[in-house]
Amino acid sequence: MRPQGGSRLKVTPLLLSGRVAAMRDFLNMSTCLMLAVLGACTILLTGDVMAFTTLGAPAPPLNAPPMLAGPSAKTSQPFASAQEVMGAKGMVCFGMGFGVLMAMSQGLSKRSITRVSCKAGFEQPGSIVLKEQDTDISKIAYLQDVPRTIIEKDTLEKLLKVTPRDQWEDPPEDTYLYTLKTFAEVYGPGKATKMGWWDYFRLKVDLPDTAELQDEEDAEYVSEYYRLMMEGKVPFAVPGPAGYWYTGAIIQWKGKEPFAGDQVQTLLENGRWSKQFLSNLAFYREGLKPWQRGLEIGMAHGYFLIGPFTSLGPLRNTPEAATVGLLCGCAIVGIVSVGGLIFGSTIKPTRFDKPGDKPAAGFIEMINWHAIGGLGGAGFAHALITIFGS
Repeated sequence: MRPQGGSRLKVTPLLLSGRVAAMRDFLNMSTCLMLAVLGACTILLTGDVMAFTTLGAPAPPLNAPPMLAGPSAKTSQPFASAQEVMGAKGMVCFGMGFGVLMAMSQGLSKRSITRVSCKAGFEQPGSIVLKEQDTDISKIAYLQDVPRTIIEKDTLEKLLKVTPRDQWEDPPEDTYLYTLKTFAEVYGPGKATKMGWWDYFRLKVDLPDTAELQDEEDAEYVSEYYRLMMEGKVPFAVPGPAGYWYTGAIIQWKGKEPFAGDQVQTLLENGRWSKQFLSNLAFYREGLKPWQRGLEIGMAHGYFLIGPFTSLGPLRNTPEAATVGLLCGCAIVGIVSVGGLIFGSTIKPTRFDKPGDKPAAGFIEMINWHAIGGLGGAGFAHALITIFGS
């Protein structure tokens, strides 16, 4: 399978120059903005201009009047403490850390660009020496006097190097060279000189730059990746600097039927630990009766529901905080139980029904005991808070 020439979707090896350059630009921009913001905060919020530029905080004069306590003094205390913690030395170390990251990204970018250029310059089977390339270009009509507004010279040279020589004159329609041919035959010296907005848009979208062109190794990599995807497999990768780092593991993420969503497999969903954890939950555990499932689920939910209302509610600093949390937890348990009863009466799930029972009898029994267990769990948590709470 060969990727479409005009498509922007491609998977490249690690540390491509385009991604590394983007990472470098991001670090440069973030460093400048961060240092500017920290400097502005230090100067404007602390009222001490020298705090950002000197290695030590300047000592106040001996005859300086004491600062008046007020709202401004209170608001400046967090910034002053932050200045003491950070200091000018911390600012310098902060900038040096980002400088090291930028130097590393620039080194990786230069190394990846050198690797690509050296690999393209080797005379391998199917590669083209520049002198022979110029001679062959002179025999192809549409490659004569191609305007630089359409494609740059270095991009054209790499495009010809990654394209077989027998396809230069009549390239396939799914290649970049065919797109170049369509534009070069219409625009140029002795041809149309004014380009419409739509043609210009398609030109910028369809034609690549040098970093986006794939060599033979990259094309094989993409073809192998697409083949694995069609078989329901995907290489397991973790995010890293300037791209993804592939671990070498292959995940079978779906079954034989490509359009069956219930066959999608992931490490979290289909792992052994995840299956054991889910199978031990009260809703899925084998051998339990409906009332046992509902009682266990209700007690667990009622026990932790009153905590947020007690600790974070508007009455958290009053003696009635635990009582308010109990009432709120019981209210939520009641609302959920009513919703479960409505669901059982309308949808009528038969998961917990015994042979001969009415539809949804087991589910409704579980919901009823869920309400009892929820109230009991909330009451038990309230008793613990009242007895042992401070």
